[in-house]
Amino acid sequence: MSRTIWASRALDDLAGIDDFYAQHDPAHADHVGRAAVRAARFLIEHPCAGPRVDGDKRKWRVPGTSYLLLYRVVPEGVEVLRVQHGRENWIAS
Repeated sequence: MSRTIWASRALDDLAGIDDFYAQHDPAHADHVGRAAVRAARFLIEHPCAGPRVDGDKRKWRVPGTSYLLLYRVVPEGVEVLRVQHGRENWIAS
């Protein structure tokens, strides 16, 4: 059975996003977190949906947000490496 593996940096990214928006717009913080989880679930069913960006890494836009999941396909399923704003220098991360 395939599953989503969240790397510690990706979890830190989500926590940082939540901390930032929780102060300004708690509903948006919740929206981004839920949308990221839904996007990761989608990738379980469609692991090669995102374009390759660096070696075995792929990216996938989190629908309804300005965020991207940087991920790779692994034997267990999909490993989400980072969750970053589309305007960040996410390739260097």
